[in-house]
Amino acid sequence: MTVALPENMHQLLGRWSEALSTEAFRSRQVTLDHLAQALPVARQRSFQRLIQSLLREGLIDADACIHDEHRRCWLALPEPGALLRFDHLEAGRMASWDLRGSVTLCRAAAQPYALQYPSELLQLLSGLLTCSASAETLARLAQELDDSFRNDTLCLAYHQCWNRQLQHELGNGAPDRLLSALRGGSGADNPTLLLEQWGTLGHPWHPNYKTKLGLSAAQVVALSPEFEACIGVRLAALHRQHAHAETLGETPDYLAWWHSQFPQAAARLTTCLRQRGLEPEHFLPLPVHPWQAQEVLPKLFAREIAEGQLVLTDIQAFQGHPTMSFRTVLPEASREAPMVKLPVSLRLTSVQRTVSPRSARMGPRVSQLLLQILEREPELARLLSVVPERVGLHFNPQPADDERARQLSVLYRDNPLSLLAPGEMAIPVGSLFATDGEGRPLLRQWVALAEGSSDSQAMLAFFRHYLEVAVPGLLGMYLLYGVAFEAHQQNSFMLMGRDGRPQRLLLRDFGDIRIYRPSLQRQGLDLELHDPQMTLFDDAGFVRDKLLHTVFMCHLGELALLCARHWQVAEELLWNALAEQLERSFQALRSRVPGERWETEHRALLAQDWPAKSFMRMRLEDSHADMVGRLRNPLSRVDHAG
Repeated sequence: MTVALPENMHQLLGRWSEALSTEAFRSRQVTLDHLAQALPVARQRSFQRLIQSLLREGLIDADACIHDEHRRCWLALPEPGALLRFDHLEAGRMASWDLRGSVTLCRAAAQPYALQYPSELLQLLSGLLTCSASAETLARLAQELDDSFRNDTLCLAYHQCWNRQLQHELGNGAPDRLLSALRGGSGADNPTLLLEQWGTLGHPWHPNYKTKLGLSAAQVVALSPEFEACIGVRLAALHRQHAHAETLGETPDYLAWWHSQFPQAAARLTTCLRQRGLEPEHFLPLPVHPWQAQEVLPKLFAREIAEGQLVLTDIQAFQGHPTMSFRTVLPEASREAPMVKLPVSLRLTSVQRTVSPRSARMGPRVSQLLLQILEREPELARLLSVVPERVGLHFNPQPADDERARQLSVLYRDNPLSLLAPGEMAIPVGSLFATDGEGRPLLRQWVALAEGSSDSQAMLAFFRHYLEVAVPGLLGMYLLYGVAFEAHQQNSFMLMGRDGRPQRLLLRDFGDIRIYRPSLQRQGLDLELHDPQMTLFDDAGFVRDKLLHTVFMCHLGELALLCARHWQVAEELLWNALAEQLERSFQALRSRVPGERWETEHRALLAQDWPAKSFMRMRLEDSHADMVGRLRNPLSRVDHAG
């Protein structure tokens, strides 16, 4: 007798079967047992991000949660007598929620049912939402949540097996020695790239943190960094008359620069164009993501291809290793080659990841400005560096058509390893949250290296050292020049110095940077804009929201929560340390900042409510524009109980 499987289970098993047949899973010896072991962990992670988003954004009333003496949380559903039971759901500062264990549906006349999929949790909670959402929107969101959940089971199982094999490959034998082995030069030619791929966890707030709609399981494995992907980047050629190239400072002409960086591919392209009767000097090389080359360009640019404006070739520009950013790749795992950011017309998390003409043009311009600022501010430069975006290129039709142009573009940034001083190691901040073979965060290994111990006192000392590097540089750039970096975990490297301690913060990706125009112009600086409505702003609050959300919440705030939960210490210790460092940094800058601005920013960062980007509300209301709510400031000296 054949038993029919529920559709969700059928899709999950189908995804597992497809992944298990890939070379990547076979090489890391991932089995069905590993996937089964990953299932409850992925379920808990998915449920945690979903319920946290709903409660943090006020989409469900947090006061409706009833806690009992067993640390369980109960939530009444619209159905009479129906309750959701969370085995462990506790609130923390920054409107965070710590979920552990199962989520169970309890009905008076039925056996308790442990929820299996995030779509089930969304469906049960939809009747409690404080905003309206159409059935179509809820169905689409449910599909995205389940896709993220299924992909996360693949990620966690692969990560477990990768950890096991890294112990042997790096020759350290112990599951908690990954960082010390990489620091000592064992195994990996590019330790930063290894940590980028190994530590790809997804956005800490986003409920769709692993969503990759439109890709099969095999494609997810073949293209995603968490599976050690290495992709063959295709080479196209765009006619000069239909292209715009933007370069940083003294960087040579785009064509000359490209030939110097990729000489072999450039030679093959020259031969290819001549064989087609085309003049190579009239065309600019354009690397293309393999997905984009196969699925998007032949249809979207059929006319340009037919007219010879765009030439798609079978030439491989290079083998690209995706970093924490799915669409930003490192050629040949090099320590010197530029990073290459490519458009990919896929819905990753919740939006398509393309490269807009604005990003292609403004990347080099903003980079030039930042380098200029750091050159005149040696104290800031001692603590903070940037990865310059050196060259941008995009399709430039007449009349302008940004929606098409963002599909045919590229942005090159310098290699982070080329910016290191002797003895430094660049550690992607996101990787500190990933777990080693002992199931402990990589952060614990760094604490042990830096402090000689990994107990709670060592962690607190390390956290203070980390803040002494991160806060003064980021706050100084903001107060003095109005620059609010998008310095969340994915965009930040903390550099380890010779002594093993945090040395310098290295930042990348300036596509969504916000700059307060009055502060910049007060310093005698300005910036040529592509879009007058972007990058430079006269609303200090709008700029500040970027700094608070990406730096103080998604980066430093999440680091504080990780420390508190893993070491099981009071959150207050971490938040107080951040408040004290922020206060010291404010006082150090007081003489250089106009009094009214200093007072306003001091209140906003240390006392007033903080912004919370509303990822779930944006999805429920089908909004492409950022939506921002407010939450209690975790640094304020008020009661944070409950």
